[in-house]
Amino acid sequence: MNFKSKLLYLLADGRFHSGEELGAYLSISRTAVWKRIKSLRQSGLVIYSVKGKGYRITQTLEFLEREKIFSYIDADINPLIRQFTLHTKVDSTNQYLLNMIEHHDFHGHVTLAEYQTEGRGRRGNAWKSPFAAGINLSLGWHFDPAPEPLALVSLGAGVAVMRTLGRFGITGAGLKWPNDVIWQNRKLGGTLVEMRAESAGPCKMVIGIGINYSFPAESNYSTGIDQPWVDIATIQQPAVLRNKFTAILISEILRLMNNYAGRDDCGIIDEWRRYDCMKGKFTKIVLPDRTVNGLILGIDDNGDLLMSVNDRVEKFNSGEISLRL
Repeated sequence: MNFKSKLLYLLADGRFHSGEELGAYLSISRTAVWKRIKSLRQSGLVIYSVKGKGYRITQTLEFLEREKIFSYIDADINPLIRQFTLHTKVDSTNQYLLNMIEHHDFHGHVTLAEYQTEGRGRRGNAWKSPFAAGINLSLGWHFDPAPEPLALVSLGAGVAVMRTLGRFGITGAGLKWPNDVIWQNRKLGGTLVEMRAESAGPCKMVIGIGINYSFPAESNYSTGIDQPWVDIATIQQPAVLRNKFTAILISEILRLMNNYAGRDDCGIIDEWRRYDCMKGKFTKIVLPDRTVNGLILGIDDNGDLLMSVNDRVEKFNSGEISLRL
């Protein structure tokens, strides 16, 4: 564990700790402590400094722990986890798995990170989450044959999130096509599926899920998000343990992918439709070259969006557009 990680574990209790106390524990100078505090702030943490008291994080942090996560994972799911990696910091959990996509233990590889320096969403958009404030999860999965249609995997990831929320009694959430998890018109999370495939052959996919767990309102990351957002800690008080929520999310996405396995849709389309929070609403679709306004009719059996535009039904593919509230 490096100095910054040790410092975080000391501050995680939410109490004040003097620079002298922190320096003595880490065997570094008070100036060195200040520099590390500054670095932690850059990762989205809100750390107060009060003369005569020291430093304090504005909220109690629950760090992800392998042992705790595995203690909560459903027993029938454990055999599906071929590899498990927990990062303190990584560029992107999706990118980590993409970099090892040809490795023998890619399939069933679950990776998590407390913090992503280059987290991303669809169409190259940044995915922002302060240190230990979100759930950054990616799963590597090998489909043979490739799933048909491919959109079912992305829709299935959203269904897995909804099942997880349901297990903790969290209501009022829905899915906004193609990949957003919404609670009362605010973004709670999202999914990102990336793939490598051969023509008419097997397909390797990285299924990424990001959930806002407990964002400090004062964080510069909060002000940098380009749409209304919400987190688990706001929806549910007291919030479910972060390790437990992560474990059940892992259980649900693995169960869904294993049951699906490209054979049929396993009811994914019908279940997604039950969670559709946009059907029947007038909204707009932003395309690379134009904006389309119309009435959302839902999705077809291939997972494409159906929209009534000037009394004509138009179909949109999830790989081409962005839908905004």
